[in-house]
Amino acid sequence: MRRRSIVGVAALVIATIGSAPAAAAAPAPTGSVEAPAEAGRAVPVAGAGTTGSQEVLGVTPASSAPLPVVDAKTYQRQKLAAVAAPTSDRPDSTPLPSRMQTQQSVTTLFNGLDRPGSINNGSVFNPPDTIVGKSPNRIVEATNSAVRLSTNTGGTLQTLNLNAFTGAATADGLMFDPKVYYDRNATNPRFFVTALQVAGRDDANAANDVSRIWIAISRAADPASLSSGWCFYNIEGRRNVGTADASWADYPGLGAGADSFSVTTNQFRFTNRTFTFAIIRTFNKTVAENNAAACPTIPTFTFQPAAAAGDGTQFTIQPAQHYTSPSSFVNTTNPAYFLSTTSGTSTQYHVWRVRNVAGGSPTLAHLILTSTGYGIPPDSPQPGSAILVDTGDNRLLQTAGIGNTLVGTLTTVCNFTAGTANESCSMTPRVAVSADAAGGLTASIVENTFAGFTDNIFVHHNSIATNSALQSGATWEFSGSGNFLSSAAEIKNAGGAWSGVLTYAPGTCALPATAPSTTTARSGDYSGAQTDPGLSTFWLAGEQAVTISAACQWRTRIAQLVP
Repeated sequence: MRRRSIVGVAALVIATIGSAPAAAAAPAPTGSVEAPAEAGRAVPVAGAGTTGSQEVLGVTPASSAPLPVVDAKTYQRQKLAAVAAPTSDRPDSTPLPSRMQTQQSVTTLFNGLDRPGSINNGSVFNPPDTIVGKSPNRIVEATNSAVRLSTNTGGTLQTLNLNAFTGAATADGLMFDPKVYYDRNATNPRFFVTALQVAGRDDANAANDVSRIWIAISRAADPASLSSGWCFYNIEGRRNVGTADASWADYPGLGAGADSFSVTTNQFRFTNRTFTFAIIRTFNKTVAENNAAACPTIPTFTFQPAAAAGDGTQFTIQPAQHYTSPSSFVNTTNPAYFLSTTSGTSTQYHVWRVRNVAGGSPTLAHLILTSTGYGIPPDSPQPGSAILVDTGDNRLLQTAGIGNTLVGTLTTVCNFTAGTANESCSMTPRVAVSADAAGGLTASIVENTFAGFTDNIFVHHNSIATNSALQSGATWEFSGSGNFLSSAAEIKNAGGAWSGVLTYAPGTCALPATAPSTTTARSGDYSGAQTDPGLSTFWLAGEQAVTISAACQWRTRIAQLVP
């Protein structure tokens, strides 16, 4: 097990950040500069939450692939180069868990949604984008493009497609990229669900451009159904309207602090799907969750950290899911934190902080830390097939928080045996956050665990959650020349190595290519992990490739992991 300490810490003015060499050392701390927000209000949508219709005839395949910073051809070249790219360090080798239990246990295990069961108005999606949230007595799972409410033992209470759940018009696009989070750290604990819509891409008529960010907030800790008892918000997702950078929102992140919740997105031009900016949208959580009697209008604040479009150093900013509150400091009330990586090969780890949301004038601060290098991972083979599984890129996939500790996860290139082809592995930076005497953001990387399984096994689309003992639970999706796409439950103590508990979603077949590609199958684009409200156990959602209706398709599994 390799624990890596921080090489340097830098607090930088957001407007001055540009592309940095991958191995550049961070300068000494200089004190963070706070950037103000664009202020607005989120108004509840009337009449949402109807069941709508589900048309099964004429099923159409749909794809929801997260877009990288670079164009599609450059991304494919990066993926091919990753097979033999030089790597400077060896990852920890974690034994591949079988279907047998270890000293930890998976006490609850059941099938979640699958591709045919997630149909949305005649379309079925690849990949699933499975995610899970857990309240005291309810489980909410979402996929492309459906949401399911279940009991603690997996009994299905209701399933709706995402458009029917929110009341979103299908003319504005079928909903995709769902995220779910149950906020236990609140006076009024609530479920949050967010998903996206887009229309008008790849044409020259700006009048067709639509990008919406839908947010659903339960009106009780344990909702009785999906058809009632929720507040819905339909947020504008377009940026830079009327310019050459007019863009739509993709790949949302969802997290919450003591008095705020945030939805982050990557923005891409309508005209050619090229990256413009990462955006942070922060909401007053205290107002949002005080919704038992009526759905409130929520104060909102928007941050665009980068000064120039296309800045890959500021991409996929993941808000922390703070299970307990971080400390307040001088001039800093109820901070909420975010982590991100630099797109492509780098040693940079970015820490972000939003503070003073309830006061109505929040600001955003940013640090760059350096630690173990990472890079684009190679795609994975499948048994008996020439079709590769796309392992994704090196973006930050999820961030969890307990107090002043943040834990993130990403996928990276790795190599177990010199002279052989590379694999993909997980990287898990643990970050301690604090403030200087004036309340400026400070942070350090306490450890950065770099791990995978072994030669010819590819870990990807991993998730992360952490409990009050600073143990981490995760889903590792994996595949390889001898392994169909599967998901494993993993556990880690603070300062320790990852340990495989159970392959809780074993694959049984090779996925076909996902159109328009003829060589690559989509998986992911993320998996799910959330800490139980009791702050001890973990709830996981992962993907497996199985035969359904005589075709190899995705299915999800839900598991409770007990440390």
